[in-house]
Amino acid sequence: MRNRHLHKLITLTATRCLLLIAVGGAWQTVSAQASVKDFPYLKKLAGTWKMNTRKGSVVEQWQQVNDSTWYGRTWRVAEGDSSLQQSISLVKQGDAIYFMPVYTGHETLVPVKLKVRVLKPIGFVAEDLKNDFPQKVTYRFSAPTVLEARVQGTRDGTIEEYIFKYNK
Repeated sequence: MRNRHLHKLITLTATRCLLLIAVGGAWQTVSAQASVKDFPYLKKLAGTWKMNTRKGSVVEQWQQVNDSTWYGRTWRVAEGDSSLQQSISLVKQGDAIYFMPVYTGHETLVPVKLKVRVLKPIGFVAEDLKNDFPQKVTYRFSAPTVLEARVQGTRDGTIEEYIFKYNK
């Protein structure tokens, strides 16, 4: 009986330690600073990305404006009609890169400005945990023609996450 309790205690302690190590490692990954020298990794965004849905499709289109700015737009397309959902800028400012979405119909006086924390050949993570929505945006290239965009945050006290799986 005593050995069983000791085994449970050791197992629980080991599990907690592994969890702390995993969370600490994940935090270090997200808190790592992206470098403006990695800005060319964004070239993979160029072009038109499309995700089919039951009601039509979502299209995201990206182009490089100059050596410090990328510009993207997202549309919903249904039955031949399209509506602009958002415009996005990815901009080098000083020694940082920012992801700045503007949602159609939800324009604000103060722009949403998420700092790109991680920028690698496989994608990027941008976040501002003080912002209501979005707080975190992740773009990941799982193949040259496959892009997954995740948008996460809290809106009106509810945690929301949207996942877009685009193909070129």
